[in-house]
Amino acid sequence: MSNRNLAGHLKICDGQIVWADEDAHNLLGYPLGALADMPFADVLANEQDAPGPEGGAMQVPALGAIYYERVTLREQQGRTLLADMRGERMDDLCILWSFKLAVRGVRGERLDVLSRHDALTRLPNRIPSVEELSQTPHPHDGDASRLLAVCYLDLDRFRDINDSFGPVGGDAVLREVARRLKAAVPHDATVARVGGDEFALVLPLSSEEQCRALLQQILARLAHPFRLQDRSARLRASVGVALMAHGAQPTEVMLQHAQHAVFFAKRAGGSQMHFFDADQALEEQQEQQIRQRIREGLAQHEFILAYQPKVDMRCGTVIGFEALVRWQHPERGLLQPAAFVPMIEDHELVERLGDWALGESVRQAAQWLAAGVQTSVSVNISPRHLLRPDFIERLAFHLGRFPQLHAGVLELEILETTAIKDFSAVAEFIGACKELGVPVTMDDFGTGYSSLTYLRQLPVAALKLDHSFVRGMLEDAEDQAIVKGILVMAHGLGRKAIAEGVESVAHGDALMALGCTLGQGYGIARPLPPDQVPDWIAGFERAPPWGRAPGCWPPPTTRLRPADLAS
Repeated sequence: MSNRNLAGHLKICDGQIVWADEDAHNLLGYPLGALADMPFADVLANEQDAPGPEGGAMQVPALGAIYYERVTLREQQGRTLLADMRGERMDDLCILWSFKLAVRGVRGERLDVLSRHDALTRLPNRIPSVEELSQTPHPHDGDASRLLAVCYLDLDRFRDINDSFGPVGGDAVLREVARRLKAAVPHDATVARVGGDEFALVLPLSSEEQCRALLQQILARLAHPFRLQDRSARLRASVGVALMAHGAQPTEVMLQHAQHAVFFAKRAGGSQMHFFDADQALEEQQEQQIRQRIREGLAQHEFILAYQPKVDMRCGTVIGFEALVRWQHPERGLLQPAAFVPMIEDHELVERLGDWALGESVRQAAQWLAAGVQTSVSVNISPRHLLRPDFIERLAFHLGRFPQLHAGVLELEILETTAIKDFSAVAEFIGACKELGVPVTMDDFGTGYSSLTYLRQLPVAALKLDHSFVRGMLEDAEDQAIVKGILVMAHGLGRKAIAEGVESVAHGDALMALGCTLGQGYGIARPLPPDQVPDWIAGFERAPPWGRAPGCWPPPTTRLRPADLAS
């Protein structure tokens, strides 16, 4: 194979080559394995190119990739070669460099030009560097207040266009988008297609107001209907903007900033612009690092479950436990969910964490059963997790690992706000869980303004009263009225009601006076390690705080302590 067809890869950590593939060895003329542990600077003909703490020409941003063309590399025999290189920071903060031989000669230059343009729209497929921009005369050259905007434009829901009109129709829309963008920008601006439905703009400007006005015009042009196959299609776009003094940053880095900004534009609902904010970017970068640490924590089994009891206050019996996730962080100690869950609520990691919690809860219930303790375990399911297409398949898998567990041992809890927002999907989800013998409870009830119509149509097994109302019911007449109203509603619909936030015996007395006998809260017990559960059950049922109403004794005979089994 010709070396021109090879693509080498080098992984660089702290300036050292820690891994190189076979193509990298062949391109640089080294025996296989010889590049490992070499300083990266040894393969760079110009030492000032080498990135490092003091700087260097070939810096790599914290997020995304960056390209360097015609970099001079040194082969083993001392010869040099020109290579086009792409650098990207990896999750472990090392850098992965990919490189190929740069094209040469007249034919090579033509191929180079073709390679720099998108075949569909004939737009450039990359944005110009600051040096390339400086080669074009501009009326404001030398003006210290001159600005440069690099914009990342992402078409919203472009997949719908392809689904409706097919790939040919989608290509026609992309060509028209390119035409409208070219017509909308000043003559000294650059328009490039940098992805499937993503475009980049480089705009020399004099003020932020000018930038905003121009982008509003561009978004308005794109919103005008497209005619396709005697039908019309509408497009919306989100734009991320990096606006800086001209030459303050490489355009490649500014494009990464713009990509970061468009994420916030889309998260806010799309069809709008968002300007890059360094503080916001730093916060997002820190969140990414935390997410990476969570990923590592899952792989290293650092997460655990604590179990908070749910009891029948009238009969003095334990009816189950709620599994609550904790992170046993090796440096920061035991972390509560508020310290890490908000970072992953809209990320696939919340699905992985939820799936782990399901499997661990089922395993723990089977372990308790083997020890003579029969009880149920409820697991909170995030909105993103429950809408995952393979959720029911995974749930069946976890249950199938422990066929000795009877129906109802595993329960799921979903937020009331989720049920309202995705009613039809949630109704289907609850029905599928019910077929597997897994009841679903509506959590934090009273905070989402559910209507009676919704409640009647959702086959939830129980409603959990939000702790904020229960905690305040002893002093606040409005909270007490809300609790009373929810209990009447639950009774009328044939649903069980469980009160969260039972902080004292007085709370339990007040709830039972209103007809609510099931409760959970710190007044009953804080979340427990799994090995403490059997003895805690025995101690609670031996001397329940509210006593035991007539006809309630004895507790289930299947609920025995390991010590009882041994005797």
